[in-house]
Amino acid sequence: MAERMSNADNFWLSMDQPTNLMVITGFMEFKKPLDFNRLYATIDSRLASFPRFQRKIVQPKSGIGVPNWEADQHFDLRSHLQRIALPEPGDKTELQAMIANLAVAPLDIHKPLWQVHLIENYAGGCVLFFRIHHCITDGIAGIYVLLSMADQEPDAPWPKNRPEKKPKPFSLGRLLPIDAIIDTATKTFHSAEKLGRKAIKELEKVVTDPAHLKHLGKQYSCIPTDFASVLSKYMIMSTDPNSAFKGKLGVRKRVAWTEPMSLDKIKTVGRAISTATLNDVLIATVTGAMRRYLKSRNTRVNELDLRVTVPVNIRKPGTEFELGNKFSLVFLPLPVHLKDPILRLKEVKRRMDQLKTSPDPLINFALLSVMGYLPPVLAKRASAFFGNKASGVLTNVPGPRQPLYLAGQKIENFMFWVPRSGKIGLGISIFSYDGKVTVGVASDEGLMPDPEILLEGFEEEFNSLLSLVQSGKVDDEPLVLHDRYKEARLAAETETMTEIGAGMHPSSCQALTKNGHPCKNRALAGSDYCSVHRQQGAEETQLKDVAKIMRELTR
Repeated sequence: MAERMSNADNFWLSMDQPTNLMVITGFMEFKKPLDFNRLYATIDSRLASFPRFQRKIVQPKSGIGVPNWEADQHFDLRSHLQRIALPEPGDKTELQAMIANLAVAPLDIHKPLWQVHLIENYAGGCVLFFRIHHCITDGIAGIYVLLSMADQEPDAPWPKNRPEKKPKPFSLGRLLPIDAIIDTATKTFHSAEKLGRKAIKELEKVVTDPAHLKHLGKQYSCIPTDFASVLSKYMIMSTDPNSAFKGKLGVRKRVAWTEPMSLDKIKTVGRAISTATLNDVLIATVTGAMRRYLKSRNTRVNELDLRVTVPVNIRKPGTEFELGNKFSLVFLPLPVHLKDPILRLKEVKRRMDQLKTSPDPLINFALLSVMGYLPPVLAKRASAFFGNKASGVLTNVPGPRQPLYLAGQKIENFMFWVPRSGKIGLGISIFSYDGKVTVGVASDEGLMPDPEILLEGFEEEFNSLLSLVQSGKVDDEPLVLHDRYKEARLAAETETMTEIGAGMHPSSCQALTKNGHPCKNRALAGSDYCSVHRQQGAEETQLKDVAKIMRELTR
């Protein structure tokens, strides 16, 4: 039976471009070779038992509308499971080159959009490389599904033949505690869905009548106020400059990853700064590595903040195996300009804490819902409008705390990468598994041909942090920032008083009274409005910005 593709899944399908395929990639590493027959049986009975992995995409005959998922009557696992081998010497360099080659090959649209490659002759063992199109699912559910193929014991029995109906996958539960970066996103899932549906219905009215936004704001209380505030923020948000991480992209990509690092060492650094999380430490270290890399390319970094988009899981607990795209995105500005590693860690923590209480996840999920309704051309334009404000994509997923086994062999390491969009060339993935953390980088070959240099900087930054902590010279005082806003406001007020003393008068308030007459009150320093109309002016500015955004997206 055909299943209509959701708007969110269709959005990711339409985002495919030769320079940035919308394909999630990942690999599992094994010290010993896998038994191919047992691997085949495992994938057949567990991964292929999910109906979507046996369905292909069928476009409407009219050429208009959302595609359907339809069962592939010619589904054959042999078309999706390939067996290849590395050339000698079969080391990490050869493996990275092969993964980079496989990652840029488009998937066959006439078959279910996924592939698995068993890569043999790697350091005496092998690697299992996965490719799953983003329209099938997002990264969170994708990782759950892949790890659901694993066993918790090395001597688990062979999997049975694939049943006619998919069995309920075993729950990884405490083994895989996917921790949403922003907890409040889960609580706002349904509100965001409702807001997204409403937003698309209001889109045409907004474009033709910007004043309609004010009516919308009054009708929906605080949510549209936040909606307008966040969109207004995006409107004035500058686009990140072109760099080694962002710019004109080519087809070829590069991948690299670190050796697994001890989780206990990272926790040691986190404990040195009160309430700093493991996530804060890792992101601060990534920021330092980006700074080092840019300096090696003679890029000025002294005043540089670079944003990354961070996926946020908004699934309800217990629904991680539901395929599809159910996540939001947030913009995280990284303080690349900060040289001191401790100050950088404190500043990253401060910015992360701000995101945890912001409405951004809800609003951004609503935006993704809106873009899922748009035709592909408009969807790509909307994605570029927001996505190009960042320089990279950063994902951090806590994986199983205990070792898992696949086809009778222990999974030694696990790494994955999520796709990028627009002009974004940098993807950074962090995955913890079995008491260790691995960091992976995917980059555009033309912009950043040596991602291993960035990872060397990551290790150097972390070792520097660790040495400071072990020396006992870490200052755990709260971070106090120089408040330039207050300084600028004080200067403006001083200038106003000087003008008054010289017989000059500041401009009048630009607002209109309820009767439609110009307000005669004096405007506040640095503002076009008096104290009575200041809030009204801010709201009107936000609403105008939102209307401008909507017109840009539909131009």
